[in-house]
Amino acid sequence: MDEKAVMKELPAVRKLVYGNLMETYLPFPVDMKASSRWAVEADVPRNTDTIIFTSHMYQMGSMFKNYEKYIPLFTKLGGSKMIASVGSRLIKTDKSEAERSTRILKNIYSMLLKSGIKCGYLYEDEPYSGSLLLELGFVDEFMEYGRKLLSLFKSRGVKNIYTVDPHTTNSLTNLKKMIGFDIKSTPYLNAISGTNGSGKFVLHDSCLYSRFLGMYDDVRLVAKNAGIELLEDPDVTGKSTSFCCGGPIGPVNAEISSKVASLRVKQLNTVSDTILVVCPLCYENLSEFGNVKDIAEVMA
Repeated sequence: MDEKAVMKELPAVRKLVYGNLMETYLPFPVDMKASSRWAVEADVPRNTDTIIFTSHMYQMGSMFKNYEKYIPLFTKLGGSKMIASVGSRLIKTDKSEAERSTRILKNIYSMLLKSGIKCGYLYEDEPYSGSLLLELGFVDEFMEYGRKLLSLFKSRGVKNIYTVDPHTTNSLTNLKKMIGFDIKSTPYLNAISGTNGSGKFVLHDSCLYSRFLGMYDDVRLVAKNAGIELLEDPDVTGKSTSFCCGGPIGPVNAEISSKVASLRVKQLNTVSDTILVVCPLCYENLSEFGNVKDIAEVMA
């Protein structure tokens, strides 16, 4: 691994991401109307004390990869207003990916309703969790942004949160320990029941779910109860033997990120040609090299 190249980019990424978050609640410019389209189509209510918190992760999945290419340019530009202007021109959300994320989020919301859980959505006020700061090691900045995030949720009367991805779940879990984030949060996979699914897959575990949040068995139980068959190999899908999709290193070194993803797909394909994931960033990194589905695409 080119450690010097990674370390060289870190200060610029910290300045860029942290600056944007403190000013806009987003790591980079996002079309808020497009990001909340799924909720409009599903007629999700506003102004509720229980919410589904997407943190824009499914909506921004493909954009994360595109922004990685332009980080050196954005760093030179400096201010977030200039980045917003240039970024919106250079980076467009792929139409098919936007439609896919809309289908996934509508399905997650439907599964929560089916499980007896009623929740609303913050629409244009929805923030990003700040997970990128935490995962790149900018802990002080993450905590400061976390206080801003908590204040926003409380100002909207939020008392209960359902998360849809491991990065957001991990961020809120850590904020509870670090700053006393006192709003209850639950990953949707731990809340749904009575779902039906189909297909035979090898599961690529989210590192956060399996090794940091204790959900290695939980994810498998959700799939099994839905009727999804998972093919296992202890050397490939074991809790201590599987490895990362390469996504978290992308903002500081896209080349290394792609190499890790390619290696992981080759390893998974020794078990099955069809790969199942539970994270939008894992999907974005691995799908370039293999046939990948999100779990919310194969159960309902």
